[in-house]
Amino acid sequence: MSKQLMLVPVLLFLSNQIFAQCIQGNCQNGYGTFLYKSGAKYMGDFKNGKLQGQGILYFSNGDKYIGQWNNQYREGQGKLIFKNGDVYQGTFVKNDFQNKGILEFANGDRYEGNFVKGSIEGEGMMLYADGSSYKGHWQRGLRNGQGALTRDGQVLKEGTWQDDLCMSDEEPVAIENPIAEKNLQNCNKEFCRSGRGIYRYPDGSRYIGDFKDGNPEGEGTCYYANGDKYVGQWKAHAPNGEGIYTYVSGRVMAAMWVNGNPKRRLDAIYESAETNNVAIENSQEVKIWSVIVGVSTYEHMPALRFTDDDAYRFYAFLRSPEGGALPDNQIKILVDEDATRSNIIGALKSTFLKADENDVIFFYYSGHGLAGSLIPVDYDGYNNQLMNSEITQIFSQSRAKHKVIFSDACYSGSLLAMKSPLNQMMRKYYQSFENTEGGLAFLTSSKSEEVSLEDSGLRQGIYTHYLIRGLQGEADRDRNKIVTISELFNFVKGGVRQYTGNMQTPVITGNYDPNMPVGVVR
Repeated sequence: MSKQLMLVPVLLFLSNQIFAQCIQGNCQNGYGTFLYKSGAKYMGDFKNGKLQGQGILYFSNGDKYIGQWNNQYREGQGKLIFKNGDVYQGTFVKNDFQNKGILEFANGDRYEGNFVKGSIEGEGMMLYADGSSYKGHWQRGLRNGQGALTRDGQVLKEGTWQDDLCMSDEEPVAIENPIAEKNLQNCNKEFCRSGRGIYRYPDGSRYIGDFKDGNPEGEGTCYYANGDKYVGQWKAHAPNGEGIYTYVSGRVMAAMWVNGNPKRRLDAIYESAETNNVAIENSQEVKIWSVIVGVSTYEHMPALRFTDDDAYRFYAFLRSPEGGALPDNQIKILVDEDATRSNIIGALKSTFLKADENDVIFFYYSGHGLAGSLIPVDYDGYNNQLMNSEITQIFSQSRAKHKVIFSDACYSGSLLAMKSPLNQMMRKYYQSFENTEGGLAFLTSSKSEEVSLEDSGLRQGIYTHYLIRGLQGEADRDRNKIVTISELFNFVKGGVRQYTGNMQTPVITGNYDPNMPVGVVR
């Protein structure tokens, strides 16, 4: 069960700055984009020519960092997304994981606790993918010191640990099966040629049902170690045939299964109701809440090249002063494998239903679209579309005064059927929300019959390219330092139509105040 931690990549490009170049914006004192010789790219704040403030770094090896910088170092709160699927979110000190943080591993394990110089060290808890958990002391990424390993509330091993081994002489406590099993064959101990029996898998999962020639096969129920449950036809140690899978989150899926994979849905997914009772965060201050979704890699749709980067660019804008300098707890970003139908609906509810009558909600989506719907990553060619009516229903439930949907997707027009100079700038931006009537504005990338285009030269969706340029200040036609929704639309529409030779026409509609602010100019 050892969990060694890979060292965080070093910013090797810093020694090669003589070969690097600023390709956009202000890379001395402001917000800009810097390209390094190694192929790494930074988008964010600069001070005296150094990385300082909020920014995103795209490593040449495929890793991404989003968060705070101090004198060229990742320092403060941030998120590091490794190419292999591991994700760390928490405190950084001089590029290292330090103090409190959360590390999610690609294999499903999750550590929450203390770090020292990039290593799991001190007190913390590891939640393993098999349903067990260890809470206690760590050293060099291994269980060392006092701690306990548990599953389903029962202690398996407890005592002093040394390099992942428990030194206690006590025997592990067996976990009782909640189902009455005394009349069933124990097929781990005897050969079950036919009839009903029980079989325990090494990870703690249990199958109860029909057997054939010594193997689980036929009608049965599998209680997975992580809390999931499957009821239906079973073969080759996996769902095969018609069956219903109930996830621990409360989500239910009935499907025709082949070798453990759903091949044809038999009914709709039922979303968990856990987000239905979200508490409103009442405050006299104006708050901006945002959900950002970007999907580039589809299994049943053509891959898109730049939609994930577009999502990170919009995230960087909202974290910047021009976008309101939103704190992490007011933004949720879902990219590629995280952008499932269930996750998107959950994020919309858990984020936008917190807003009170003074607040602002932004939903940004970049990915495939079909007439009447957006397409999450788990779309299988028939199921899991995110219907526009579902999005607008959640928006109608939110009490926010100002509501804006930015959609960069094909056929997205079918949605229309949403103390210091810097501090003074921010106060002006938030005050401008209070001075307008609000409403719901939909600013989409194309008409309902059009597709949305990407461009290799821009390395972005064309709509998102002009959207972010406009939000950062180019749309401020009256030069009052506030970008309104009407100014933004006019800028985006003009830029996109000119760039595409009138093949793509952004559209805006809704019941909104045309002076609704969406950005501020530094």
